[in-house]
Amino acid sequence: MNISGETLAVFLLLMPGFLASAVLNAVVVRSTKDRVGNIIEALVLSFVIYAILTPFGRSPVDLEVTSTGTYRPVVTPELLLYAMGLAIGLALLLGFSITNDYHMKLLRRVKITSSTARINTWLDIFIDQRRYVVVTFTDGRRLFGWPEYYSNDTTEGLLYVSDPAWVGDDDKYTDLGVHGILLTNKDSIESIVFTHLGPKDAESRAGGQ
Repeated sequence: MNISGETLAVFLLLMPGFLASAVLNAVVVRSTKDRVGNIIEALVLSFVIYAILTPFGRSPVDLEVTSTGTYRPVVTPELLLYAMGLAIGLALLLGFSITNDYHMKLLRRVKITSSTARINTWLDIFIDQRRYVVVTFTDGRRLFGWPEYYSNDTTEGLLYVSDPAWVGDDDKYTDLGVHGILLTNKDSIESIVFTHLGPKDAESRAGGQ
């Protein structure tokens, strides 16, 4: 298969955008995009990367006309490395903002939107509310503990509760003496109550709800 110089140049130009998109997918829980959506995102990210690089020099990939009238890509390795490094940095910065909802908080504050940056309310709550929880099961039992790990997908609903203790009808706690419990049946969970107890004050369990 013959690849023209123009095709190779376009591929090299879009590499930083595709790299940024891949890093973003690795660090952020996002909805799955189709092929067209991935290409559009890579184009947008590439545009942002080159817009940042433009004031500092020429493009890392140029086209040169050969003696036969065809084109061949001329790559400036140093600038291409800068573009790839910027792609990784940009993706990590976007991931940080999306995970912590910083840019959407600003937009909500100025009444532009009411949405968050995350894909579902489940993630909104578990990321923002870093507190001990009381899980109430459908059979009436209650489990106190720290929500250390949780599913990204609400339909999966997995929850790992560390530092677990059963809560009796008298609101007294019975430590289980294990590191944690993985709750695998979401249908057995009736509700999850987030207490006022943070990671530093779990010892004051009684009356902490």
